[in-house]
Amino acid sequence: MIDKQSLERIFKQHYGAMYRLACRMLGNDAESRDVVSDVFAQLLDGSVCLREETLRNYLLTLTRNRCINLLVRRQREQSAVMVDIHQEDDTEQELLDALYRFIDERLPTLSQQILRLRYQQGLKYREIAEELQVSEVTVHHHLSQSLKQMKEHFKAKGYGI
Repeated sequence: MIDKQSLERIFKQHYGAMYRLACRMLGNDAESRDVVSDVFAQLLDGSVCLREETLRNYLLTLTRNRCINLLVRRQREQSAVMVDIHQEDDTEQELLDALYRFIDERLPTLSQQILRLRYQQGLKYREIAEELQVSEVTVHHHLSQSLKQMKEHFKAKGYGI
């Protein structure tokens, strides 16, 4: 096990080079400090026999390897997030496609027009009524019935809407 005075000497002598290497590799100040601290913590556990003639290279190699491990972990996490995003996008697109098919195949023409004017164009009930020359009550009725049918259909299909 390394004594406190030796560790302080090693720290003062090699911290700067280790930190600079970590900063170049990681591009992040806080992560670089953490990596170097982890290397010194590893020295404290006493499982390594240190030799003065190879100490600098050994410490820089440990620092480099920890940085590489961190970069690999970061890359895996980013890849996993991207896969999740693509899967969510695919799921959302499948749901939208199913929704549009339901509207086109199962709803009356007037209900289709009302849904599109309301949700695709963002028109208010009054504006939809004027556009289609129907009453606002008719607009409300068609919207509520269409939404009820869609909810029942997709709930039965397991979409949990």
